[in-house]
Amino acid sequence: MVKILTGYLMIGMIRLLGLMPLRWSQETGRFVGYLLWWRRTRSREVARVNLRLCYPQLSEQERDAMLRETLQQSGMVAAEMGAMWGCSPERSLGLIRRVHNRELLDNALAAKKGLLVLAPHLGNWELLNAYLASATELTAMYRPAKNPVFDQWMHGRREATGGHLVPTTAAGVKALFTTLRKGGMVGVLPDQEPEIRSGVFAPFMGVNTLTPKMPQELLARTGAQAVFAFSQRLADGEGFDIYFLPPDDEIYAEDREVAAAAMNRGVAACVAHCPEQYQWTYKRFKRRPPGEKNPYKEARVP
Repeated sequence: MVKILTGYLMIGMIRLLGLMPLRWSQETGRFVGYLLWWRRTRSREVARVNLRLCYPQLSEQERDAMLRETLQQSGMVAAEMGAMWGCSPERSLGLIRRVHNRELLDNALAAKKGLLVLAPHLGNWELLNAYLASATELTAMYRPAKNPVFDQWMHGRREATGGHLVPTTAAGVKALFTTLRKGGMVGVLPDQEPEIRSGVFAPFMGVNTLTPKMPQELLARTGAQAVFAFSQRLADGEGFDIYFLPPDDEIYAEDREVAAAAMNRGVAACVAHCPEQYQWTYKRFKRRPPGEKNPYKEARVP
């Protein structure tokens, strides 16, 4: 009963945020981010470790300023769920102001060789999913939420935009391969830390990082093309811009480590556009090569 009530409460909060103008909901998210900054939270300390590892050239004061803005941007991602899920897909898509390099998407779809969209956790990836699904059917993997009521609602809202969700199982992976072989479009997150058996270590922004092998396997076994994409949040509630970026050719290399390094360079190129909007609150560097220590434990992250 508690889970059911909690699920409906979460849905109600998102619908309430959906009634607000985007600027108001983003200001709400900024306030949440300020609270994350003010207290010694897990999000704050994880982001602090990540920024220290990836931006060693910055001074401590510069990283602190970036950390504060990062937490406020993270708060906005949560508050924007109202605009993404709490209203119609048409209203969500109406928040897009410009699309940069759209020809990369169009040309890849026209080639009908299959398109793998690599979408880092940058800006608002839910809006990007909706935009991609409005162009053609998007197949993407889906990890269920812990609350069953909220999970069912969230699943429905995501598929309302035209996307097709598959589970994070062997059957789901098979569906991704099938879609690409048929010339369809698949979206994957290239910056999630996999299990050791499912990844290879490759550099990401100067850090040796466990990187998923699945994107390289999808490309190698289907002959599909790849493109990077993200949605950048504009200032003062003005909306979002969508960006498409070309990958490094080495992403198609047979050597998994070479391909993984190329993919990580593509993620870094996306992050360079709006680094404060990246999900630095995620423990991206938790699993380390033999002999290296977990940096979050070293920093005593709560």
